[in-house]
Amino acid sequence: MKETNLIDIIVEEIKSFGPISFSRYMELCLYHKNFGYYRQLKPPIGRSGDYYTSPCVHKIFGHILGKSLIEVMNKLDNENLCIVEAGAGNGYLIRDMGEYFSKNTPYLLEKIKFYVIEPHQPYREMQKKELEKYFHNFEFVDTPEELKSFTGIFYSNELFDSMPVEIIQSDDNGKLRQVYVNFENSNFVEVLLDPDENVLNFIKKHNIKIPTNFRVEIPINAATFYNAIAQKIEKGAIFTIDYGYPRKELLNISHNRGTLMCYYRHTALENPYIRPGKQDITCHIDFTLLKEIGESFGFKTTGFVEQYYFLMGTGIIEEIEKLKNDSYDEYEREIIKIKNFLLPGGIGDVFKVLYQVKGINYTPKGFSIKNRVNNL
Repeated sequence: MKETNLIDIIVEEIKSFGPISFSRYMELCLYHKNFGYYRQLKPPIGRSGDYYTSPCVHKIFGHILGKSLIEVMNKLDNENLCIVEAGAGNGYLIRDMGEYFSKNTPYLLEKIKFYVIEPHQPYREMQKKELEKYFHNFEFVDTPEELKSFTGIFYSNELFDSMPVEIIQSDDNGKLRQVYVNFENSNFVEVLLDPDENVLNFIKKHNIKIPTNFRVEIPINAATFYNAIAQKIEKGAIFTIDYGYPRKELLNISHNRGTLMCYYRHTALENPYIRPGKQDITCHIDFTLLKEIGESFGFKTTGFVEQYYFLMGTGIIEEIEKLKNDSYDEYEREIIKIKNFLLPGGIGDVFKVLYQVKGINYTPKGFSIKNRVNNL
């Protein structure tokens, strides 16, 4: 069959094999090689896209994250340090961290081997342009399994929220059903079927207690990825920046319809079955799950806090003052953007930072003002 559009491709798969799991539908919508949302030539980020990320708001975010990574790398004291990022998108975060390293710790640029996990060639080309400006030694891989064991840091910003999920729904008696996607009367529709055995095993393994009359996303793909990364780090740390909750908050009655959302032209929507491949599909992540996975590979979970407190603890006020000293005119322009990180209800409130460490006893300053690690 000649591929003409994503709807036809999904419909053909349903006709051939019957209703497809929601994770398969989400995978096709976001990552189909020709028509997936994240396979657009131009990343859908910023004013002209569908949503903002912290790196596209202001470079100070990358400076602060770079500063925190430096804290940890100085404790590792190893000549073969690696930094690994996945979900690098247009490479803005790589660029801004590289700029901070070059101004403050240029010696680290000689020591660091930078790996980017990126299977999509057009994104690789954008990221390569930013890497070349600062990092002397870098390499691309398609999957975390391709990495060799390393000493260093893995970080991600808004990675796990975009990974395909299964959806489970419980009824009034607590019976579990799984959401599948069918095509009827020219529309994609949900059908509830018996859960796949792998999904049930996952729920049991991670002791996910689903309340009655509740819908919840099951992040098997995110768990598989985090497992693969955690296995590769012999000594070092993981920084995860994303929006989500500890599991007990995720399974609170306020989220009884799940957390799945779609974004199109900066508008939040709840229907993932319209505009397939044209809108983002995302959900809040289970930070407790990541904590459990990391700890199963010898990591200690020592930091968990809203991004606002992380930025404050790492010294965002000091970095703002540097802008002010360099150029007051530039400072006045830039502070308007930076306020997005600090205002209540903004990016700084919504996003959280999880920190896990292995082989060293160190928690960065970003968790010094407030630390909610005991809530996990």
